[in-house]
Amino acid sequence: MLHIDIRSLTPGVHTERLSPSPEDVKLEADRFADISVDAHMDFDGKELLVHLDVSASATLECDRTLREFDHPVRGSFSVLYAPAEKIDENDDDREDMIALDPTADEIDITKFVRDTILLAIPQRKIAPGAEEEDIRTEYGEPGDDEVDPRWEALKKLKDD
Repeated sequence: MLHIDIRSLTPGVHTERLSPSPEDVKLEADRFADISVDAHMDFDGKELLVHLDVSASATLECDRTLREFDHPVRGSFSVLYAPAEKIDENDDDREDMIALDPTADEIDITKFVRDTILLAIPQRKIAPGAEEEDIRTEYGEPGDDEVDPRWEALKKLKDD
């Protein structure tokens, strides 16, 4: 779990740099490393706006060559912690607003950091240099065009 202590926050802008382990944000340790979170917090005494800049190194599998490679991932996310009376519980579009308990000592940002990293992974994972690599799409020896006799019989039916 990844938490930020808010007990000592005074009104104004605050920053905090965190370096959680993959386990802290519920990610696989063999796939993610060097996680860094820069939290920029703007507190006005009642509401807390948190902007997260997240970066990590992800070990991905190339979609083209199936080789593993390391790829930097970066993303950002903002969330507003506000008093419960300011948040409309029926508004499903307000996922970026969280009720802030006035007696809370800390906020949990685990889900936001994890989701930001996972959403920063490219949909098409191509290793450096794999785009230029020639990939075999046919198997067997070159010039090995022997036709299965069953297909030959079907071809005769088509030609008649």
